[in-house]
Amino acid sequence: MRRVVFLFLPGIFLTVFFLQCARKDAGDHKINDHPNIILFLVDDMGWQDSSEPFWKDTVANNRWFRTPNIVRLADEGMKFTNAYASSPVCSPTRTAILSGMNPAHSRITNWIPGEGNGPAEKQKFLVPDWRIDGLDHTFVSLPQLLNEAGYTTIHIGKAHFGRQGTEGADPHNLGFDISIAGNYRGQPGSYYVPYGDAKRDSQMTDLKKYFNDSLYLSDALTDEALRMIDTAVASGKPFFLNMAHYAVHTPIQGDRPQMEKYRNPGKNEFQVAYATMIESIDRSLGDILQKLQDLGIEKNTVLIFMSDNGGLVAHSGPPTTNYPLSSGKGSCREGGYREPMIVKWPGKVVPGSSCDLPVIAEDFFPTIVAMAGVKIPDTLVSKLDGTDLTPLLLQRGEITRPHPLVWHYPHYWANKHIRDADSTITPFSAIREGNWKLIYLYEKEQCELYNLAEDIGEQNNLTGDKPQLAKTMCTDLRNILQQMNAQTPVDRESGVQVPLPHY
Repeated sequence: MRRVVFLFLPGIFLTVFFLQCARKDAGDHKINDHPNIILFLVDDMGWQDSSEPFWKDTVANNRWFRTPNIVRLADEGMKFTNAYASSPVCSPTRTAILSGMNPAHSRITNWIPGEGNGPAEKQKFLVPDWRIDGLDHTFVSLPQLLNEAGYTTIHIGKAHFGRQGTEGADPHNLGFDISIAGNYRGQPGSYYVPYGDAKRDSQMTDLKKYFNDSLYLSDALTDEALRMIDTAVASGKPFFLNMAHYAVHTPIQGDRPQMEKYRNPGKNEFQVAYATMIESIDRSLGDILQKLQDLGIEKNTVLIFMSDNGGLVAHSGPPTTNYPLSSGKGSCREGGYREPMIVKWPGKVVPGSSCDLPVIAEDFFPTIVAMAGVKIPDTLVSKLDGTDLTPLLLQRGEITRPHPLVWHYPHYWANKHIRDADSTITPFSAIREGNWKLIYLYEKEQCELYNLAEDIGEQNNLTGDKPQLAKTMCTDLRNILQQMNAQTPVDRESGVQVPLPHY
């Protein structure tokens, strides 16, 4: 049985988690000094968008999607049932992974370049002066540290780390030796050749070799990944591969040869197309797993599977649902940032194990660095918000966090008609402590409190029943955001930032 202890001291938030991962005996394994590491990052994939359930029950999505390779990965690794993106939108999570910093800390709090400040009738507040350019050389990046330690660092697919024309728009400037199809764009022009407007604005010119073919974009990116793995292995150096698919982001365009088998009287065309997009991701995962076997490097390669934000349910079909979670991408609710996550680490992670401890995307930075046997510079340690998860993965002990998990999204996502249809799409901050989650809504200046163990769909706001707990958690959230120097939305009339969360 797990124990979770929270210690609150003046000005200090120390969360001590005692090991709670289901396991068999892992044995006493020596960590490989420099394993190959693959981060397989999907775009907009929801928590239950696979055949593998990430909840206590199997839901309709698990029966609808066909993902045998994700199921295989879960059988061969550790499944995390309480894994989170760092934000309900993409760029903040992607930059949190590369920097190890929570978006509130880095001030990269929206997708790049994000929506602007529209007319008064469209939004109550102005957005803060956030870091719209994204990452640059002032951040010490994950691939930079790995590269300096002798790793070949490869990025394939969606980057979205920086605004057009800035340093961060090119992954080469952030520590990657190789970058294919990565730039400032957050979505492809098309999943079909020539992948939209690639010839016109160089969005996908790295993939010109496929322009005369009919290869689906996910498959083209996978072919490039397989080629780069071959090259990296031939060099004799360990490699880090950031395999960042554009799927399953809009446009919702299905893999045409696969669509007929999904057609069902109860499904619309967007849902059929989306199912084939999920299948293309699973196929890519299977091809990469097979390549590792063929090259004889499977036992010395870590593979981490994750998504960058919650599944899209606000428009374009909607193509999926996040049930039993509430809402989806862009929302303050669990559906906005709870994610499928699996880690396969042969000889270290017990196959078929699971962990229900809450973890977050910025944890990947210190975790991957530890897996690689690389030391984090002393000057960087205090800047990191993520926590090394290897004690959980190896099932050897506890992890200690500097503060509970927090989310900070002081922006408006999507068009007004979408926000009007879903009140959970609004500027917010949130904190999770144990099974309790508190959300602060800036427009209403109100808190919502949920017990996720009993109410995973966040339907029963317990603020009135537990006012002292709500007040304590709101104070914790405020203090953490203060320590991160987080910015809040700006009052349209006065031009002054609105107050941080308060009860």
